[in-house]
Amino acid sequence: MPRRFFSRFSRQYRQKSDHPWYLKPFDFLLSHPVYFSVSRRSVSGGIAVGLFVGLLPIPGQTPLAILAALLLQINLPLAAVSLWISNPLTFVPLFYFAYRIGALLLDIPAEALPPSVSLAWVTEEVALRWRPLMYGSLIMATSVASVAYLTISAIWHILTVNRYRLRHRLKHALRSKNNQD
Repeated sequence: MPRRFFSRFSRQYRQKSDHPWYLKPFDFLLSHPVYFSVSRRSVSGGIAVGLFVGLLPIPGQTPLAILAALLLQINLPLAAVSLWISNPLTFVPLFYFAYRIGALLLDIPAEALPPSVSLAWVTEEVALRWRPLMYGSLIMATSVASVAYLTISAIWHILTVNRYRLRHRLKHALRSKNNQD
């Protein structure tokens, strides 16, 4: 089901040759089939790269994810969309959890989250405690991206094997039915 869904949009986009004016300089990239392909490596890699970049507390996450997808030749839209895991609603809990992981691993006492979080508090704390935040973010991003890549690859493989077995069973049943007649 997901493969058909993604490949339908991918095929429609690849067949569309008339891009808007602002995408004209990128026609050579947008016409390349690998960036919109629907394969196990491309889909799981796109989601993993997006999750990895999305869990890092850095500015410019979207251009970085797109550049990584171009360099690794994986699904570009999935890399750009899956980094939205860190959005304005999940930003503070994700990075506070990453800070706690980094503080625990670096053996630094972690400061508790105040009852009301403001932008000024966030900028002060990031300036004071960037090492545990970055270390925890790298650990969390690497582990989440790795688990996502392996899970998606395993599910894709299981679905492919099941589809092959079903096709093989149906083919074998048709042959045995034709032999009986």
